[in-house]
Amino acid sequence: MDLTRRRLTDSPQISREGLRDLPLEKFSDLRVLVLGDFMLDEYIWGGVERISPEAPVAVVDVERETRTLGGAGNVANNLAALGAKVEVLALTGADNPASLLEEELSRLGIDPKGLFADPGRRTTRKTRVFANQQQVVRIDRETRAPAPAAFADWALERLDALLPELNAIILSDYGKGALTPALLREAIRRGRAGGLPVVVDPKGMDYSPYSGATVITPNQKEVEQVLGAPLDSWDDPVKKLGELRDLLEIDYLLVTQGAKGMTLIHGDGAWRIPARTPREVFDVSGAGDTVVAVLTLGLAQWGDAALAANLANVAAGVVVTKKGTAPILRSEMERELRGHVHLEEKIVTLKELGFVMAHLRAQGKKVVFTNGCFDLLHAGHIKFLEDSRRLGDALVVALDADASVARVKGEGRPVIGEEQRLRILGALEVVDYVTLFDSEQLPEILQNLRPDILTKGSNYPEAKVAGREIVQGYGGQVKLLPVTETVSVSDLINRIRGE
Repeated sequence: MDLTRRRLTDSPQISREGLRDLPLEKFSDLRVLVLGDFMLDEYIWGGVERISPEAPVAVVDVERETRTLGGAGNVANNLAALGAKVEVLALTGADNPASLLEEELSRLGIDPKGLFADPGRRTTRKTRVFANQQQVVRIDRETRAPAPAAFADWALERLDALLPELNAIILSDYGKGALTPALLREAIRRGRAGGLPVVVDPKGMDYSPYSGATVITPNQKEVEQVLGAPLDSWDDPVKKLGELRDLLEIDYLLVTQGAKGMTLIHGDGAWRIPARTPREVFDVSGAGDTVVAVLTLGLAQWGDAALAANLANVAAGVVVTKKGTAPILRSEMERELRGHVHLEEKIVTLKELGFVMAHLRAQGKKVVFTNGCFDLLHAGHIKFLEDSRRLGDALVVALDADASVARVKGEGRPVIGEEQRLRILGALEVVDYVTLFDSEQLPEILQNLRPDILTKGSNYPEAKVAGREIVQGYGGQVKLLPVTETVSVSDLINRIRGE
């Protein structure tokens, strides 16, 4: 192809209205396979009050330990948070970290049978130690040797079995050995032969094993290292990246460029996709995984690379505003596409709350949980919520749905509908997240979410606090908060009605 005819232009104009109207709920119909380097990210949280007598180092008094999925696991986490069905193929050791990784996958509803245990290697594990909220050291335990042939044979056999049900394949390469060149080439060949988009998040200096993929997604620094030259001007992507795309025989090359947005290389040139809105960036870690997940779902659902890349660009702009590695929720995407509404950020579904809680735990935050009807919010409610929030770092409120309130409180209740009650609670500064639930779901919710503290008013005897045994059973606390002025909502309603 004549490179002189290539041009760098702005991406095809996809209006906010056009993106806003995309039916993101269709992501739930998609099944995506993630094959790559799965990791376990561990966090140890504590405080420092003294120096060790053995050496001039701080002594960390451990308060809690948390964990989450890292590497290719974070891609799977993002897909699940967006509602997609996820299959995985991963290489682990035959060790306890592999069991913990299996637990994390199960928590996301992902079949852990996609893990292959190799007794000769260690599960990749990164342990970060935080003292007084400052990271003091990171400990890496891993085996970087190429995967054994038995893993590749097993992975391809499972891939063949899964292919008829898949809508896309993601190859997430972190250079830990799972994705050997031979496995990469064969997985790409089989995926493309099956008519599936194959998206690669690359690693290293040699991109030749990714040849034939639909799209690869390096960041600018990574691709500059591969090219051996900086991308100094807008003309460079047209020529240098176009040549790389031709050499690899891929459909697209998507280069992420941080605050500059993205550049999508295609057959006739390159499209610029500028960052949509200036935002306060807290943390870019994991943003590439979010881009890969959203880009893949967009390609699988609509088959339009420009649209999918624009959608991924929006997602990246949201996820970098979060502290720590965190997935993007589908509700966050929908709110961002239709216009930012601050109060609605706090309103999440029960499923989404599971991802939120995992992120809060990974940050070492102490989570306080309470539940109730909160019909006709009054000063007593406000004080109770304020007192609850002071006990931890984040307050989650589970609000009884209308049907649940009617069952508990009787005919004529609630006076205020669930949607309005959600928004009222979301408007309170002391409430970090609010979700809708049925009171009969409480035991299951507490067991799954495992908040650090469950609060209730002291007008309830501790023995009658719903969920008390569950919370105390996993090591959590139940706190009865003083109720100095008892307000009867039923009396208020009767007074309003003139009864």
